[in-house]
Amino acid sequence: MPAREDIEPRPSRKSNIKTALVCGAGLFVIVIVLVVYVNIISRETESSLNLFMEEVADVESANARAIFEGEFNILHGASAFITQENIGNEAALLERLREVVDSGSFSRVGVVDLEGHGVAYDQSLGNLTSRDYIDQDFVRKSKGGADYVSAPYEDELTGVQSLAFSVPVYDIKHEGGDPIGVLVGVTSAESFANIIDVSLFAGRGSVSIIDSSGNVLLRSAAAEVDGVDVFSAGYDKAGLPDEAKESLAKGESGSATVIRPNGTTLFTIYRPIGINDWFIDVVVPSDYLEAQNHTVLVASMVMALFVVGVVSLLMYLILRVRHRSEGALARAALTDRLTGIDNELAFMRKSAVRPEYYEGGCSLVLFNLVGFSLFNTIYGFDAGSACLRNIAHLLKSDLRRHELVAHLTGDRFAMLVETSDARRADARLVELMNRIEAATRADDSQYRIVSQCCVYRLERADFERDINLILQDMAVPLKRAQSHAGSRIVRYDECDVAAATRARQIESIMSTALSEKEFLAFFQPQYDISGDVPVLCGAEALARWNSPILGLVTPDEFIPVFERNGSISQIDHYILEHACVRLRQWLDDGLRCVPLSVNLSRRNLFSADLIEQIEHVVDKHRVPHELIKLELAEGIVAENERQLISTAEKLRARGFKIVMDDFGTGYSSFPALKDIPFDTIKLDRSFFGESIADKRGRATLMSVIALLEQLGFKILAEGVETAREVFQLKEWGCQTIQGYVFGRPVEGTVFEQECLRPAQNDLISAQLDGRSF
Repeated sequence: MPAREDIEPRPSRKSNIKTALVCGAGLFVIVIVLVVYVNIISRETESSLNLFMEEVADVESANARAIFEGEFNILHGASAFITQENIGNEAALLERLREVVDSGSFSRVGVVDLEGHGVAYDQSLGNLTSRDYIDQDFVRKSKGGADYVSAPYEDELTGVQSLAFSVPVYDIKHEGGDPIGVLVGVTSAESFANIIDVSLFAGRGSVSIIDSSGNVLLRSAAAEVDGVDVFSAGYDKAGLPDEAKESLAKGESGSATVIRPNGTTLFTIYRPIGINDWFIDVVVPSDYLEAQNHTVLVASMVMALFVVGVVSLLMYLILRVRHRSEGALARAALTDRLTGIDNELAFMRKSAVRPEYYEGGCSLVLFNLVGFSLFNTIYGFDAGSACLRNIAHLLKSDLRRHELVAHLTGDRFAMLVETSDARRADARLVELMNRIEAATRADDSQYRIVSQCCVYRLERADFERDINLILQDMAVPLKRAQSHAGSRIVRYDECDVAAATRARQIESIMSTALSEKEFLAFFQPQYDISGDVPVLCGAEALARWNSPILGLVTPDEFIPVFERNGSISQIDHYILEHACVRLRQWLDDGLRCVPLSVNLSRRNLFSADLIEQIEHVVDKHRVPHELIKLELAEGIVAENERQLISTAEKLRARGFKIVMDDFGTGYSSFPALKDIPFDTIKLDRSFFGESIADKRGRATLMSVIALLEQLGFKILAEGVETAREVFQLKEWGCQTIQGYVFGRPVEGTVFEQECLRPAQNDLISAQLDGRSF
């Protein structure tokens, strides 16, 4: 046989590939999202810069318009003193004009009549008289009734670039009519340019005033971008697109990219001021905008790469932790927590991957520790757990390379070993069991654990079978062998296979049997042996099944099947119902009745409405609660002691008696006995059967019975078969006996005729003596 290959639990290759694909897809999506994000950031940055320039253009346009209108308002206010009568009085006019100049708005203010003759006052030159302005544009415009500001020009008197503001003058004494003259104010272009001198984009941008032909009228100090005027030669030579030319000619807002003679480009946004055909023009080099956009783009890319790196690192760490966690969880799922060796699942998986196990040279071995439950009861759970760990270590150390071992449950272990040589294999198993018994024997113990095993040789046909089902079936002959001393190795043979097949048949028809009410309630009598003569004191209601398909099915056959699939709870209710029917019938017939014991399964015990269900059935038949005893298996104590105590206390508070069934077969301990409110402890035959004939066993049994008496429990022994056993149990303090020695389970009518009616006088005497059962 090839060497054993341990199946290390690890994530499957498909799982790893799937995880890698998911992670790759996740990273791809993240990259796509980040690329889209960077593009959006780039567009938003460009849009934000454009929006900023538009806002600057709008603000500067509004500011320029307000300044121009303010200058016009000053002139309009000053024109109020000019009338038809004083327009020719130069002395009076000059005095008024000097006052306007002194106010600081204009460096020169003058009045021109309709013939073009005018007088003015200049801040530097003083009075200027008898000058002819008939050819000036601002005179002609305002004579027509319009407010007007001239383009910058070189003043002939001062040589300074100046702007001339003009407004029509009306005679306020005569409403309506044509202008009587023009009031003109002159200011330097430089002072006005300072108003629009705005530093933009770290000094790379500028603000200017242009006309609809693209000529620069006023420029801020930063109007030269990289040493070249934007519109120094007009837009025809500046590379302005046709769309921009058209919008300028129409007086509309717009933007454009201007190609300069040196090949570089500028981005310009222009807004009409509302004065003449002038525009505020905001200009910045395109390479500056691109540089800003590039800076933001690079920062976004760095951030995106950082995010991708962090996400990749996190995904790597997550995958690494997940891989380790899955491995740890898989190992935990395949490892028995108590002993540290393989559990049932691992045993099943490992035995299923090698067809060589099923070629006739290997066998399944199921070990059982007879008496372990008592060991656990006497020495406690911790000592029992340590015992199981020692056995697990011993079995594992005996493994050969190709063999398997697992702890199944409780005191059962399974091995898959080579048994090509049957004689040597048996000798090995006997030696192994001897070592188990030696390792578990305490120096101060008067009770020893006996190991037994069931062996089944695997054949090719078993490769397709469930190993767990085979092991479950092997437990049946092993349990039977517990009552036969010396049967250390039990063979699982064809008869056992047939029994397992019958169990499958039982499972397939049990639902129909329940619905068709094929089950019967039988009653096995219980006798009080505390007096000189045994007295009937109770009976246990037991389920029997007479199937039209399978014939008579014994409880040993169907009870385990029903417990496995959960149908046992229906049997419990069925038997309780029939027990109550019988009690009501006997009471109605005037008979004195003894309590009937009914079994409660684990599934029923932890039902939320158990107490209500029991009360409903009992009260429906008007049966006194003290005539019903409820038996709970000892193994339930280890499952949920707190729930058991709560349920038992509530049942006792309602008048029901509580019995611990099968004492000595489960995993209870004496510390638990003092807390759980049982009325009676029912000793299983497996607990006392062999102990009567064994010196140490007798000592142990006597001590346990004495302790139970001191704790206040009534003691009932079931499965008693001989008068010698009755005598010995009575001598040790056991008060009640149930077993073949007094009677087998019988149908209700038979129990009435053979047990209940003959005991009426004894029951009357017991009642008179004050004895209660």
